Amino acid sequence: MTPEEKFMFDLEGYLVVRNVLSKEEVDQCNEVADRIAREQFEIYRDDGLKLARNITLWDPCVQSLIDHPKIIPYLIELLGPSIHFDQDYCIFLDKGGSKGPLHAGTMKSKTELLPFFYTYRDGIMRNGLTTLVYALTPVRKGDGGFCCIPGSHKSNFQLDIPEDVMYFRRPAHYVVQPELEPGDLIIFTEATVHGTMPWTANHERRSFLFKYNPGNTVSWANYYNIDDYDHLTENQKRMMMPPGSHGPKKPPRLEVIAP
Repeated sequence: MTPEEKFMFDLEGYLVVRNVLSKEEVDQCNEVADRIAREQFEIYRDDGLKLARNITLWDPCVQSLIDHPKIIPYLIELLGPSIHFDQDYCIFLDKGGSKGPLHAGTMKSKTELLPFFYTYRDGIMRNGLTTLVYALTPVRKGDGGFCCIPGSHKSNFQLDIPEDVMYFRRPAHYVVQPELEPGDLIIFTEATVHGTMPWTANHERRSFLFKYNPGNTVSWANYYNIDDYDHLTENQKRMMMPPGSHGPKKPPRLEVIAP
């Protein structure tokens, strides 16, 4: 990460990285998505929402995104060298489709915290669950899709966000929707309040979401089985190991190697 990228992530809790995927990689992922049958989606709603999990099993080009060489330096900077690949899925939206309101952050209620976090100490940033969103189609201003409240990962008043703002019934200047080109990437900590605005564009919104944790923590309870995959890289094997930091029966988690 560049010094400016570190500044922006620390300030806002998310970052847009341009041109992470080449046009060829975007085209390959879209060709794969075109082949996916309706029954392979976990959610396929008439209002336009399509969601499927374990998309890394779809095709080697999707599997390769787990440890894409352009993302590894960001993951190490934000999570440390021990990284757990937590889950993957896609969100496709047709015009009028929606996924859900603003959510996450660090506070579940006035008496309970969520397990998401952002910390900084002595020049080191560390995050809990961190999400990477690959854009496969354009996102213009007002199209909808991913949105967030910049800086909310440090807010002490997350529970005071009005309900009509949370459910997108009233626009608020502090809720932003980034513009994206195919191949761009959004990185955000789940400690940042975020959501999916209703999709308004005529073309389909296509996003692949990959989530990572520090190597000793987990969010999604279903672990990966590396036997389900062919030709895993060493980094992919390391990141797919069950989470943990010590114990007599726990194999050592090897550090992820930067390209």
